[in-house]
Amino acid sequence: MLVPQGFAHGFSVISETAVVLYKCDQYYNKQSEGGIRFDDAQLNIDWGMDLKDAIVSDKDLILPDFASCNSAF
Repeated sequence: MLVPQGFAHGFSVISETAVVLYKCDQYYNKQSEGGIRFDDAQLNIDWGMDLKDAIVSDKDLILPDFASCNSAF
């Protein structure tokens, strides 16, 4: 799957294990990172699981909601 630069993307693993590999078009640059809160009510994404059971990284838990991100662009 190709995700063009600047597009939001995410995934949900509902199996016991998973391996996710990806390539980027540039070297990692923390200052250029961005994101949208995974459980944003406006996006209403069905992740295929009860969100109270989701294991989410600390980095992703502090992301802003879509409305806040959208106003920045």
